[in-house]
Amino acid sequence: MKLSKKIIARSILGVLYIALAVVMFLTGRTHTILIDNKGDTSGLYKAVNGMEVSVDKGEAVEFYRGDRDKFTVKSQKHTINIEFFDGTEPVSFKVKIPVTQDYVLLSIPKYLAGIEPYMEEFDIYASNKAAAAVDDSQ
Repeated sequence: MKLSKKIIARSILGVLYIALAVVMFLTGRTHTILIDNKGDTSGLYKAVNGMEVSVDKGEAVEFYRGDRDKFTVKSQKHTINIEFFDGTEPVSFKVKIPVTQDYVLLSIPKYLAGIEPYMEEFDIYASNKAAAAVDDSQ
């Protein structure tokens, strides 16, 4: 009887420890959101002339046409707040970053135009991979 109570207690502690580790991983994981204000070359959507963007309750950053900046955040769910310089009504929306993605590129012009996907995974090593592929083919 003593042995089975000991095994049950240890099993419960093990499960609690694993659950705590999962919660710490999900809430403590950092992601980088790249906010992009670039228009489409074909004219499908246009860049915003001027705006301030903040993520969650962080500091607002000014964006003009063609700008891109990064925000480092923790956890998966975030609120993006946009205030326009031309007096247009402010916009606020929520995004959820997949846990496996370190960097995501969020296009404000795509979001405002209703084009999906406005958020996509960003590979910071893509230019290195492309250069290596060119070198290998020569």
